[in-house]
Amino acid sequence: MNRGLLAVAVAAATLATAAPAQAAPLQLGFLDGVFSTGERGPWLQRAADSGADIVRVDIGWNAATPPTNPRDPADPAYDFTSADASVKAAVADGLDVLATFTGAPTWAEGPNRPADAPPASWRPDPAALEAYGTALATRYDGTYPDPAEPGQTLPKVRAFQPWNEPNLSKYLSPQWEAGRPVAPNHYRDMLNAFYRGVHATASSALVVTAGTAPFGDPGTTGNRMPPARFVRELLCERQTAKRTLQATECPDPAHFDVLAHHPYSVGAPTRKALNPDDVSIPDLGKLSTVLRAAERDKLALGAPRHRLWVTEVSYDSSPPDPDGIPATTHAGYLSQTFFLLAKAGVDAVFWFQVRDQAPDPSYAATNQSGIYYLDGRPKPAQKSFRFPFYAHRASKAKVALWGRPPTSGTVRIERRAGTAWRTVRTLTVTAGNTFQTTIRASGASSVRARLGDDQTLAWRVR
Repeated sequence: MNRGLLAVAVAAATLATAAPAQAAPLQLGFLDGVFSTGERGPWLQRAADSGADIVRVDIGWNAATPPTNPRDPADPAYDFTSADASVKAAVADGLDVLATFTGAPTWAEGPNRPADAPPASWRPDPAALEAYGTALATRYDGTYPDPAEPGQTLPKVRAFQPWNEPNLSKYLSPQWEAGRPVAPNHYRDMLNAFYRGVHATASSALVVTAGTAPFGDPGTTGNRMPPARFVRELLCERQTAKRTLQATECPDPAHFDVLAHHPYSVGAPTRKALNPDDVSIPDLGKLSTVLRAAERDKLALGAPRHRLWVTEVSYDSSPPDPDGIPATTHAGYLSQTFFLLAKAGVDAVFWFQVRDQAPDPSYAATNQSGIYYLDGRPKPAQKSFRFPFYAHRASKAKVALWGRPPTSGTVRIERRAGTAWRTVRTLTVTAGNTFQTTIRASGASSVRARLGDDQTLAWRVR
């Protein structure tokens, strides 16, 4: 789900905040197809310069024929040339990598794929995914010899994500059979197999679920399953009017470390999805509630809590897309999105993308959601990404402030007084950790934050 969204003017949301000045870490990153191409270099550098911690890199599942030894990354059926180059380039720029892939090789699809099923989507073989998970975890454990540079080793990849938006038949089919949801059950088998494969050799690596698309079709047919329905089925937390699903009906619960979603919103970041099982930016509670219920028994036994990531979200801007939102609104939406997601318990957000795509064949068919224009010029959103800052009215006399500093030090909260800016609060902050505070301000107020040479965009709070 990667389209530009409706233009709605930025408005300060009325939200009450009662939180300490120093809050939890928030990782920020990018998803961009350019990271998997020969043009990756300058864009990875711009991502790092903009304060990104991590990038989501599509490494593919490149094996034209069945590997003889599928758990061995040196099997000649595998082609890791592009994946190695992408991972090495990202790590060289100081970025962590979330390695992702979508689509099964023909030999790893289920039998009897119908003509109307998208290629690479039909019932991917869990056993093949388990073997591929082991091959990936072995190749990117930080000790594997780099075949392109004898004497060197490939970097370590700390997180792997099998598949993309499995609630869409475009990526995983079938979604339904005879009115029954089958895609969540099959993806659970895929996920568990991949988890076993990764953790067979890399116990500390994170396995991230495929991010679900935000919107689905009503009823028990169609090509898009609503994400909340998909996650309930995946985690065996589906309910009827009389009872909750019994464990015996889900003998192998889903195994993963991070639950991911793509919460695009049609309109401002505060605008909720219309359908009850769709999940836009302010609706993350629909998923986190299911997640916490599903892990309740495991937590009682001392297992760690699952993390919640947003592995894709964005808005398109104008310019260049004539149907995008104004560039200054785009920058404001980015900061507000990060605030709302952090407030919902998300601890990593991947913005789509770092740079705009060329409008080929059209703006409607491409994405102009980057924080840089295609020619490398930064948009206002680049400043918002590097130092996200959001202000909203907490009461008639107070304004609540939230931010994530790019470096450690002292943040100065400034309020406009006439034509000048006056410091009204100072905070000691840590790079990458969010902060929250309030200041006294009644009536309309303009506020911003400053840390060394980094200055945020200003918020006008009414």
